[in-house]
Amino acid sequence: MLVLSFPLAAAFVTLCVVDSTAATRALAPDRSTFVTLLGRDTVAAESFVRSESRVEGDLFVRIPSTVHFHYAVDVGANGMPTHSVLETHPMAGGDVAEKRVTIDFGGDSVRVTVDSSGRHHTETHASANASWPYFMTGFGSSYGLYESVGLYDLALAHLPPKMGDTVAGLAVHLATGQPVRRLYIRRSATLVDFDYFRMAWNHVALDSAGRIASVDARETTEQTITTRADGIDVLELAKQFARRDRAGASIGIASPQRTVRASLGGHLVVLIYSSPRLRGRHVLGSVVRYDKVWRTGANEATLISLDKDVLIGGTLVPSGTYSLWTLPGRDGVQLIVNRQRLQWGTEYHPDQDLARIPMTATTASTPREEFSIAVNGAGNAGTLQIAWDTFVWSVTVQVK
Repeated sequence: MLVLSFPLAAAFVTLCVVDSTAATRALAPDRSTFVTLLGRDTVAAESFVRSESRVEGDLFVRIPSTVHFHYAVDVGANGMPTHSVLETHPMAGGDVAEKRVTIDFGGDSVRVTVDSSGRHHTETHASANASWPYFMTGFGSSYGLYESVGLYDLALAHLPPKMGDTVAGLAVHLATGQPVRRLYIRRSATLVDFDYFRMAWNHVALDSAGRIASVDARETTEQTITTRADGIDVLELAKQFARRDRAGASIGIASPQRTVRASLGGHLVVLIYSSPRLRGRHVLGSVVRYDKVWRTGANEATLISLDKDVLIGGTLVPSGTYSLWTLPGRDGVQLIVNRQRLQWGTEYHPDQDLARIPMTATTASTPREEFSIAVNGAGNAGTLQIAWDTFVWSVTVQVK
């Protein structure tokens, strides 16, 4: 998936810790359904039923194929979880196994029992009385595609109401039992932000009744938006998508990896990148932000390998392997050649830059669905071209 990196430190004002003795509001009965879009494509959906003592829900994700999850969380009189069950059901084959994870929350620890593939395993993790449950799912490079809105709702029931501060609280993952410190900011009466791997925020909007209305994750690596869609049958929708999967029409990997090999003057140039899809979106200024360094693709950092010194846009780049980044602006774009490599695409370190090279920007008449990078040319000289949507960025490449 496409990744933009946002430094959290700049957003913090004050860091507080959730008080385990803080009062919680009672869970009002509710029945809600949410649908998640990546561009125009439905990639997940969830429905849940909430009472004063229990939250139970069903959700599915479609990348790379449809998997159904069912969860139930029992809640004590103090608003904290006492017991949870999470079941995983692949609906269209693939490598995902049937699994059942049970967690018993007790005092300063959680007891986790996993049943999968005929094996039964139990372990205990240290926790805290103030831990709330969460469930984040996705597979492979799309892990983090979806986080349960029903469990966001449970968390909101006992988060302190103070506005403006960055607050840290312990959460327990329903799939693993592992505790993790989560951050949130209550920005207003109708907006709460939850952190996304400490590099961006999920923006949770509330309606006038305090119910979740939407979750905007377009600042995160997943670029999704989730909206309330009451009245949809989530399980029936999952079955429809699973039938498409079995018929060979699955959504597949969100951003497949591509390897491009080109020859200039008999010397090899290799590009390795992941290719996101347009999915009905407008890219520049939205998916790819102006004046922010972009990973130039998705997933792992894009790589270029050279077996001979070359001139890129007239700048000497010695033979070797580098990561490639871009810095798009309204008046032009720069190609960044960086010495660090083999890292995830959120790990850009400007102190490792070898060069920043101006590129030529043009506009295509027809939007391009798949992001691409290519080297075209003959003899010792060619062009490195980056294209997606209607933008085309290019720079000369010449073997030295």
